[in-house]
Amino acid sequence: MASSTSGEDTRGNLVDIMKQLSLDALTRDNLVDVVKQLYPDALTHTYVVPPVHLARVPYNKDTVPSTDQEVLVLPSSEQLQQQQANIQADFAQQHVLHNLQQLGDSGNEVMFVVSELNFKDYLNKPFYAKHTGKLPKPASLPKELRHHGKQGDFDILVIHRQYGIMIGEIKSVGKTEASRADTEVVKVIGKAVKQLDKCEVHARHMVSDIAPGLTVRKTLFLPFVSHTQLRRILNDKNNSKLQQAVCQSLGAANTAEAIQLCCCSDQLSQPASYWHVTPAVLSQLSTWWQHRMACTVDTRLTDQLYLDIVARFIGPATTVSVPCYNSVRVEVRTAGQAVAELGRRLALLVLTLQQLDLMSRDPPLVCITGAPGTGKTVMLVLQGLRWLRQGHDVHVLSTVYNTRAVNTSITQQLEMSLSAGPTPSLTPGSVSFHRYNFWDREADVEQAVTDLLACVKNGHLHVLIDEASFDSRSKHGPRLTRLVTRLAQQVPHLYLWCAGTNNRDIPPALQTQVFTVPLRSAPAVLREIQPVIHRYPVHDYSDSGVPAPGDGLSVIRLSHHGNAHTGRWPVDCAQCGQDIAAVLRRLGVGRSATNSPSRLSYRDVFVLTRSGDLHDDVTNEAGRVTSPASGVVQGLKDAGVPVSVLGYQDNRARWEGAVQDVAVAATDTVTVAVYGYVTGLERRVVAVLQDRHQRDDDAGRTDEVIDLLVRLIAVSRCTTQLIMVRTPPVTTTTTPSLTTTTTPTTTTTHTTT
Repeated sequence: MASSTSGEDTRGNLVDIMKQLSLDALTRDNLVDVVKQLYPDALTHTYVVPPVHLARVPYNKDTVPSTDQEVLVLPSSEQLQQQQANIQADFAQQHVLHNLQQLGDSGNEVMFVVSELNFKDYLNKPFYAKHTGKLPKPASLPKELRHHGKQGDFDILVIHRQYGIMIGEIKSVGKTEASRADTEVVKVIGKAVKQLDKCEVHARHMVSDIAPGLTVRKTLFLPFVSHTQLRRILNDKNNSKLQQAVCQSLGAANTAEAIQLCCCSDQLSQPASYWHVTPAVLSQLSTWWQHRMACTVDTRLTDQLYLDIVARFIGPATTVSVPCYNSVRVEVRTAGQAVAELGRRLALLVLTLQQLDLMSRDPPLVCITGAPGTGKTVMLVLQGLRWLRQGHDVHVLSTVYNTRAVNTSITQQLEMSLSAGPTPSLTPGSVSFHRYNFWDREADVEQAVTDLLACVKNGHLHVLIDEASFDSRSKHGPRLTRLVTRLAQQVPHLYLWCAGTNNRDIPPALQTQVFTVPLRSAPAVLREIQPVIHRYPVHDYSDSGVPAPGDGLSVIRLSHHGNAHTGRWPVDCAQCGQDIAAVLRRLGVGRSATNSPSRLSYRDVFVLTRSGDLHDDVTNEAGRVTSPASGVVQGLKDAGVPVSVLGYQDNRARWEGAVQDVAVAATDTVTVAVYGYVTGLERRVVAVLQDRHQRDDDAGRTDEVIDLLVRLIAVSRCTTQLIMVRTPPVTTTTTPSLTTTTTPTTTTTHTTT
């Protein structure tokens, strides 16, 4: 199981930046320089820090039977009930942050939205103590203000270039029926107002040396309380003290104004689709924003002062941490760090109670089916490890070319687990990898039966097959069914576990296990996959009630259109390659040579295409290039990105070697691949190119079918940050005298979902 990242690891890029600036002595300007490096668009864009809200997932620890392998297990429904307060608070925080991000992006607001910043983390880094020692901190709060206390945190701290500071308290009251009663809301709002007043005192004190008298506004975020309920509560004569406290805290002249200054459920996206901030929601949200923030501009704020304040609250001298399931502190400041950390959490060895129960029951013949990212491959690896620890040899089968990579990966993981694990009482078994091509060669079925029967020991045979499909509509499905049936008939003690997304025509000899809980991809990625699930023979995802570690960053959408773009499809376009490289640079991919879970390496990236024309430079025996690399490959290389290409090759041995490298991420390069060849593998960052293959046209496949395959096979390779590169649709304009075909006049864009 992967271990948590230490704070020192995540601070590494700050140290790199300080070295780049050649700083001999730390000054206030130096802190601002670091902020400019971390946030290059600080004076033009909205930044949310941390960029992703990471939830406190209530995992349990357990051990898989007969393996000594520790895993994290999703909690039971009873345990979830005990954690509801934390789960609701996390959801409310994520909900509000997503809406503020959309508000900032749509309105071109220049601001930083800081989330869950603890007072004690402000200017607390020992490395910067010499510079920050005399600056105002919570511990130096004046005597007359100490009754407010030195401990606390900012739920939301907005630092705006024009309007100054806004402090927000987020309260999840009203999420459930039990908490919607007016008495419960009254209690929570009363506490929130006191917290707001404490936060204001601390915020003013923290910047008192550089911005005395800075405009500080406050607000309440009540994502599950409507304006109607809030109005009823504040106008109740029994709540006159609360009414007075709210008006005074928010600076409102009366109750009606105070309500306008609060952000309630009426101004936010629907909880069930919190990510979908519609134009109507944005309009309501903007109205609230105008009331709360845009009423007056703080003319004292200059670019320099704005950056100085930002450097205080989220610069290198302040700890910007996120919650973790254990006590180790993890810092996340930038989008790249957010992708790296969320990707690390999604890669943890996590099982559902259903999966742990399956391992405990240990049936001999199993077919696991389910949508991508539900833990099917993990279960095969764990079962293979159990067999090995019991002294059995394990045979991993790849029956078609597009299953080579994932089954190679399984083989590698089993070999590594054996070498790294404790010495078992029995002599462990060995792992063998068998390659066949059932798609093109029916004779390979008989060959596989012959090979495997020769491996039977004392009537026992242990087999793993990932990305298995028994679909009778394909050439491969009936042949795989025949293999399983023959082995079941001829091996007295056959143990065969296989897995695949396609749930059609599974042989009756296999016990079917359906996995529906998504474990490996962030919800932002799943939302790109889920719309097509019903169009394919695969079980849909289900909601386990357990929050994902984080929602993920918004999908980055690039357009293959404009003067610099060439070719019909992105795979042919060098500019598309350079656009992808620009995104990777912004995420900090490959910025440090250190291979750390807190930083993104080139090996964390896939660029996937359907095109059969993908290739690197083709050279002759003299080393002369006879066929230049595909445009997207050349564009990446021109931008300084190291690239490995996995496309269609006539040299099968060389292709098998390339698959081996990709399966185990042997080299620190971005893999540009035909997506069918990396089925079952995952990367933190995946760019998906919208294109076609000639065989699609020959087979008469529609755009709808291609879209289904792209989403189900290519998009599902992504765990954390998805990049979609699309060709704008061709539109036809008809007039009485002329029919013309045009494309939109947009240029390459970087938009969010």
